[in-house]
Amino acid sequence: MKTTTNVPTGVAAAAADAACAADAASRAAQAASHWAQLSGVANEDAAEAIAAAWRANRASERASYTSSLDEAWLQAATAWAAATTAIEADQRVSAQIVAGLAAL
Repeated sequence: MKTTTNVPTGVAAAAADAACAADAASRAAQAASHWAQLSGVANEDAAEAIAAAWRANRASERASYTSSLDEAWLQAATAWAAATTAIEADQRVSAQIVAGLAAL
């Protein structure tokens, strides 16, 4: 994360919040990708999780480079929205695997 001087109070907090969202999205995407690859199902959902993690990471980067408090929090919210998408996609991967196991 870029550190700057003369940034409004709260920008660093927003950037840290966005970084947490990006981390959550990355973990969800890694899990979704791993399990989809092992099971051979839910590849589209895993791809969605990966794309959402990419969006969360970009938003986190934007939050860390802005000096605007409003922009930093907007990017944090964007990162969390993408993280939510990644987590939901990971849950769909799990659900499809469970459904496949239940059918055995």
